[in-house]
Formats: sequence, structure tokens, C-alpha cells
Amino acid sequence: MKKVIVVLLMISFAITNFAQQNDQKAIEILDKLSLKIDKYKSLNIEFKFYVENLKDASRNLYPGKVLYRGDRYKLELMGQIVFSDGKTNWTYLDDAEEVNIADANESDATIFNPQTLLKNYTKEYKCRWISDKFEQNRALVEIDLYPIKINDKKYSKITLRIDKTKMQLFSVRYVGKDGVSYFVEINKFIENPTIPDKDIVFSKNLFPDAEIIDMR
Repeated sequence: MKKVIVVLLMISFAITNFAQQNDQKAIEILDKLSLKIDKYKSLNIEFKFYVENLKDASRNLYPGKVLYRGDRYKLELMGQIVFSDGKTNWTYLDDAEEVNIADANESDATIFNPQTLLKNYTKEYKCRWISDKFEQNRALVEIDLYPIKINDKKYSKITLRIDKTKMQLFSVRYVGKDGVSYFVEINKFIENPTIPDKDIVFSKNLFPDAEIIDMR
């Protein structure tokens, strides 16, 4: 019986030690990625956005693109164009031909913004290295993030796939607690591009026929 207990303790220790090594490996990679991301002044990202619903086994694809410059961003997705200066959002709805003005929320574009996603990640998530893999001629590492305060989040897990050579995000999957998951696969990732005001700052002249609705 004592031998069995000793063996079980050894197995338990080995598993715990392996998990700790994985966690440390994940932290080292995320620290490198976060350090690089913090230096970005601007970003130009094109992506595929998948909405996966386990309830009806549906999977819908929406192509999108987003520009970031300082606190500003411009997001084009699902028939909408969102301009933000960090304080106010201007959302153009193509089908309604109207522009809604509302106060900005920090979480509005978090799902597409690597800087916001990894901001203070050590305080918000537990992380674990899952595997190394080779996909689309890229050496990738897969890391899972688990919210520490699970009740404060709409998702139970975030899976990151990172290009180890370029040290860039390759894809992000948000596993929703409601059975709906979101998967972002990055097609183009340009670091520190020159983005003029005309490409990222809202102007009524961009949509002369649209109705302006101030919801603040």
C-alpha cells in the first residue's frame, strides 16, 4: 500500500512539475510577444472572423479589416464601419445608411486588438503552453488563456496561435460560455504602417447621404 502511495505521489509531482514548466514556457513566449506589441505605433490587419454556434452546429465566415493608430481605430466588419478615437465611436450601418454616435467602450475592439488582449495578461489570465505545430509553412505555438475572474468574462478560454519566427499573432479563438465561439484568423499583419487621418478619422463627408443619430 505504501508503495502505491509513493508511486501516486511521484506521478502527481511529475504532472504538477510538467504543468508548471508548460506555464513558464507560455509566459516566456507571451512576455516576448507582449513586449513587441507594446512598441507598435500603428497596425494594419486583415482577417477572417468566424462565428461558431454549438447549438445549431453553424459556422459563419465574415472577412474584415482594422486599422489602429494610437487610441484610434477603424474596423470594417459585417456591413459596418466603426471609427473610434478612444472616447467616441461612429458606426456606419450600410444596410440602414445611418451613422450611430456613442461613447466608446474599452472592450469594443478588444477581440481584434493584440495590444488590448495582452495588456496585463498575467493579472487577468492563467496561461498554459499546449503544443508546437507547423501549419501553412509557419512554425506556430499554441497557448491557452483562462480568465482568473471567470464570472467577469463572456468566454471560458482564449486559444492563441503565435508565429514563433515573426513573433506575431496567427489566430485567436474565444470559447464563449453561451455555446458561441469566435475565431479570428489573421491574413495580413502590417506593423507600424503610415496611416493618414483620411483613413482612420471619421468625417461626415464620407457618408453624405447617411442619417446621423447621436446616442450619447
